Amino acid sequence: MTLWKKAVALLLAAAMMVPLALAAPSTEGSFSDVEDHWAQAEIEKAVATGWVDGYPDGTFKPEKTITRAEFTKMILDATHLTPGCETVAWMKDHAKIKVKGTGPWPDTVDYEPRLNDMDNHWLTTQGWTEAALYSGMVVPSDYNGGNFRPEKPIARYEIALMVTRALGQVYEAKQEEGKDLPFTDNEEILDWMKGYVDMASKAGVVQGYPDNSFRPNKASTRAEAVVMVQRMLDEMEQGLDPDIHVVAQYHIIDGEGDGIVQEKATDAIQLQVVDGVVYASVLDLYQVRAEMMRDNNEPYDVFNDPDRQTPFWWPVEQRIGYENWLGQTDMWDVYQMGDTAYTMMGISEQDFCAPVRTLYGQAMIPIYDGNHPNSEAKLYWQSGWDAETQTLTVPLVNRHPILVGS
Repeated sequence: MTLWKKAVALLLAAAMMVPLALAAPSTEGSFSDVEDHWAQAEIEKAVATGWVDGYPDGTFKPEKTITRAEFTKMILDATHLTPGCETVAWMKDHAKIKVKGTGPWPDTVDYEPRLNDMDNHWLTTQGWTEAALYSGMVVPSDYNGGNFRPEKPIARYEIALMVTRALGQVYEAKQEEGKDLPFTDNEEILDWMKGYVDMASKAGVVQGYPDNSFRPNKASTRAEAVVMVQRMLDEMEQGLDPDIHVVAQYHIIDGEGDGIVQEKATDAIQLQVVDGVVYASVLDLYQVRAEMMRDNNEPYDVFNDPDRQTPFWWPVEQRIGYENWLGQTDMWDVYQMGDTAYTMMGISEQDFCAPVRTLYGQAMIPIYDGNHPNSEAKLYWQSGWDAETQTLTVPLVNRHPILVGS
């Protein structure tokens, strides 16, 4: 079972761990105060899905302001990044932060984020703070003195920041830092925030007002927060679970060239189709590759042991990858959410046909461009498509070391 599927199973358990003020005795039907409300449809959909609740008195209080803590829990719950889920545990185990250097493989250390004012808050005791920090949804350096001020009403610019992170667009947002935006109150938006506001606005998640203002510091209501999170999900969840058969094609590259060693059908890879492009979960792809290495009795030594292919996750930069040991050399596979460029087996300057997407915190890389179809799988992530059988053949590559004198 893939990480994202296991995360769904944990949502019910996580729903039991909410503050009394957020819990409702029942989620059946409508709330007494949302009938004919402008956000009624989105509120009822969110409640039915399970990532937001009403109050014990049968109300939703749609016009009540929402705090930073409440919104953090809401967006994490909506994106399946719940306390104790396998995705968050994986992120925590492999979290790194850059300390020096540039390019795809600078020096890093373990990422150990901390917010100074959250030790006894319900968001922390119930595990949501840890999920927010290790998923990269909350970055301590964004807050003065590392103080989150969880009970402060959340501002619209902060929502723009979090939804952009949830959509995996931090890289793109940073490219637009300081950009003048087409809002009448452009000067009220801090330069470092402008890229995030731009991304959230272009995605249709956080929109401007009829007078063409953005009002970055305006506090959001519960109704507004639900609508913005629902718009984010509509963008994130496009084209899920397409009717596609997948065949994993295991390649070995060595001194004699490239050879196909094994092919097998698999349903262990999460797919998504957006604008004719097929995306696949990086974690699922590498898990299937490791299983095929074991199937073929690959030597479990420093060169080829699947357990020596060390994964890493950079929550702040939203970068994911693997460090592969090949002989006496480290060969890196690096994928940047929101970017088309990637590095595989140490070969940089490769480009996908579209930017890497994000689904429930996981990187989804483009593995087939249906706008420019091809029938045969090619190295490295150029899958082949058989329209008659609706089958996608995905190349999974393992490179053997070429030793001097061998």
